[in-house]
Amino acid sequence: MIILIKNGNLKPIFNGLLTRFYSSTNFIGVELHTENLKNCDAKLNISIRPFKNSDINALNEELRHRRLVDENIPNCYVAQINTNDTVYRQWVFKHHQNERIATYFGPIFPKLKKDEAIIEGVFTHTDYRGLRIMPKAVYEILNQAHYSHLKRVIAFVDEQNIASLKGFYRVGFEPYIIRKEQWLFFKRKVSFIPLHSEVEKSYLNLISNI
Repeated sequence: MIILIKNGNLKPIFNGLLTRFYSSTNFIGVELHTENLKNCDAKLNISIRPFKNSDINALNEELRHRRLVDENIPNCYVAQINTNDTVYRQWVFKHHQNERIATYFGPIFPKLKKDEAIIEGVFTHTDYRGLRIMPKAVYEILNQAHYSHLKRVIAFVDEQNIASLKGFYRVGFEPYIIRKEQWLFFKRKVSFIPLHSEVEKSYLNLISNI
């Protein structure tokens, strides 16, 4: 927040305060059983590597996720194109980080088992969206040998973010639950709602239209 104030960028601060004053948002929980992981070719060649401090704001995202970077919760990855420009970033959290995840995020994620992981902090550079970089990057990251023990991976996506829902669907994720976040006077209530079959069908019809 201090960095944003120094840079004169007050819009994210205002939006954050407004959200915490009163808001209600649904997030679609999506899950992948890793035997169903699908490769999805991007429209640009990309390579995956671990995040470095020099990648901060490389995506021109106005320091989005800077606090998560500072918290240094592993593992964070980026995708580069052949010009060495960074075009994508995401985290993969595993079960031994359960306590740190809960401390940082609050009660918004289920507790992970040893063979489970969470994808979080997905962000694609605005100049490179629509090129299927996100699903390709998710595939390449999860396909690394040190994730071969995983049986299930989950993520939560704002229900309005159809592009990300489609991206996850392309690589094998399907919706399984709804997380409702309600803020009132800076107090947050989080609830998990089973996905009704008709709702699931409508979302699948929407995001599978690719």
